[in-house]
Formats: sequence, structure tokens, C-alpha cells
Amino acid sequence: MFDRIAAKVAHLELSATDEIDNIVRRMQQRGIDDIISLGGGEPCFDTPQNIKDAAARALMNGKTKYEPTTGDPELRAAISEKLRRENGIRVGPEEIIVTPGGKFAVYLAFQTVLEPGDRVMLLEPAWVSYRSMAQLAGAGVVTVECTAATGFLPDLDAIRAAMDRSVRFIVVSSPCNPTGAVYDRYTLRGIAEIAHQYGALVLSDEVYEYLLYEGESYSPASEYDNVVTVNGFSKSYAMTGWRLGYVTAPKAVLEGMVKVYQHSATCVTAFAQAGAIEALTNEESQRASRQMMAGYRERRDLTMELLRRSGFFECVPPHGAFYAFPSYRLEMPSLEFATRLLEEAHVATVPGSAFGACGEGHLRLCYSTSKENLVEAFDRIESLVRKYG
Repeated sequence: MFDRIAAKVAHLELSATDEIDNIVRRMQQRGIDDIISLGGGEPCFDTPQNIKDAAARALMNGKTKYEPTTGDPELRAAISEKLRRENGIRVGPEEIIVTPGGKFAVYLAFQTVLEPGDRVMLLEPAWVSYRSMAQLAGAGVVTVECTAATGFLPDLDAIRAAMDRSVRFIVVSSPCNPTGAVYDRYTLRGIAEIAHQYGALVLSDEVYEYLLYEGESYSPASEYDNVVTVNGFSKSYAMTGWRLGYVTAPKAVLEGMVKVYQHSATCVTAFAQAGAIEALTNEESQRASRQMMAGYRERRDLTMELLRRSGFFECVPPHGAFYAFPSYRLEMPSLEFATRLLEEAHVATVPGSAFGACGEGHLRLCYSTSKENLVEAFDRIESLVRKYG
């Protein structure tokens, strides 16, 4: 039996967030039907009806063939207008690539720019896939810790101290997965300027831009030309399963990304792009998105109240996204804690250690679920903590 695979894959860890979802599904298939999932990054709302209708019409009208690798021209024009209007990023449709999810846009950028000996700077706690995608591109990782004491905001002096010419990307995610931190304009400008001094790029992951409760949305590409901006439709319009993202970047990077794209995924599903056009151009979609965001705010506030009541957690209030990242008072590693919660209390969470060493002692809780589920989940968590505490 053939059992040899590339070392870069053999040493790669599974995605902690995806694996939690997979474990939940396997448990449900075994008949365990009372699991409350606070683990995944999935909207609890359905895609707005008008968006689904637009894609269905396109499908029935024969929009089933290959699209240009860079995306449907009408969609790219709509994205260009959106970036100009909402983000202050002035790029034409020809400077935009539509990708199968924002994650693939990050993958393309890393594959295009990185080589062995290069490094990617992560501001941890950071989304689990950044590290793995850097490793797949043959690059190393350097980390800068962001702590609860600073609201999980990065320290510019620490970033400067960790920089050298081997760093090709500084990755920023604002609002941040997993902490919900929102980086202010001063910090993002500072990061872009540090990157520029060393000939590096900023990868600005803005997929949670609409899920903003406090602070402001700022896109560094509105002022700096060394930025790769990644965004998508998954969180803003509850379109995770549609796999629709987009990216704009310096010209040389975009040209390289197209080459990698053509030899891998080829293009995004044709009729799905019709739904994305509807999302960006119909006010009905915007209203539905705003209603979802209001629902997330209510769930954020409820989650913070439940955390305060527990007396067991401490949590920096998330200013965006739909995650809380509390620390806990229990002598137990986060992986063991999350495992016990799932196996014994049937509550799925993600161990903080999955997001970097500084995440140990924390859990990531996705509050994108019903309010009733949140209350019940915390009741179960409290019961388990009393058992082991």
C-alpha cells in the first residue's frame, strides 16, 4: 500500500475549527441530537431569499458554464464600486479576482509571493489557517502576541522588534477571528508603514467588516499600495456554502495569483456569482444584512452577560465578528476542556491553543446560534465546571 506523502502535508495539522464541525456531524450521525455548537464560524441566518432567487434564475437560464478565472465581469464591476464606496479603495474591475471563498484568496496570495526562507508574521491569537497556508507555501512563521491586557490589540513596537527582511507578509484580521478585536486606524496605518519599510505586504482579511459593534471599519488599501485585501460574502450575507470571496492586490501579485488559480480551481461556480451580484446591487440584500448584524449584536450582548454571570470566565468584550474569546479559571488545558465539554456536556467549542500558544487558557465561543441555545449551553458549561472545579 502506498503510504508516502509530502513532508509539508504530513506535518500539517488539521484545521481545528473545521474538525470541530466534523466531529459534531459524526456525533449527530450516531444519534446524539442535543449538541449545541459554539464551535464553527457559521452564520445562524439563512441566505436572503432574493439572493437565492437570483442564483436559481441564473441556473435555470443556463448560467452553468466556465466563467473567466478572475470572475464574472458584472460581479467584478459591482465589487469595484463597493470597494470605492464603502472602503475607499479605488481599483478597477480588472484589479479584482473573484475566488472560491476568502480562504482561497489568502492561499493564492501566499502561493504567489512566498518561497522557502520567507516568513509570515501572525498577530496571535490568529485564525488557524494562516499558519498552515504559510507552511504549504514553504514559508516560516513569526508571531507577535496580542494579550487580553491590551484588548488583543497589537503593539507596534513589538511588531517592529520582530520584523526583518525575511518577513513578506504581516497578516491582519479586523474584526479579528478569534478575539473579536477591532484594530483602530492608527494601528493599521502603523502596520502598513512598518511593512513598507521592510518591503513587505500587509494581508488585510476583512471578511467580518459588517459585523462591527464598536470602533470603525478601516481598509489600509485605501491609503497604502502594499496591501492585499481579502473579503467575501460568507459572513456579510450568510453565504458560507456558496464559497464566494474576492481579492485586490498590487498588479504583480494579482497576475501571479491568476496563474496559480488557473492551474487549480479554474473559476468560481457561474450561477453562484449571480447571487453575489444580487447581494451587492439590491437594497433588499443590504436590509437583510443589517438585520442579521443586529441579531449578532443581541447575541454578543447576551453572551457577555452570561459570561459575567458565570464568575468562571473573564472576557474582553468583542467589538466585532461573532466570537468571544474568554479565559477560564480551571486547571485544565484548553484542548482537554473543549473535549470534555463536547463529550460530556454536548457543547462544541474551540480550544484557545488552536489559535497560537498565547491562546492557551481560553476558549473560542461562536455565538452565532439561537439565544435559547446560548442560555442552555452556559447552563451545561456551568454544570461541567462544578464537576471538575
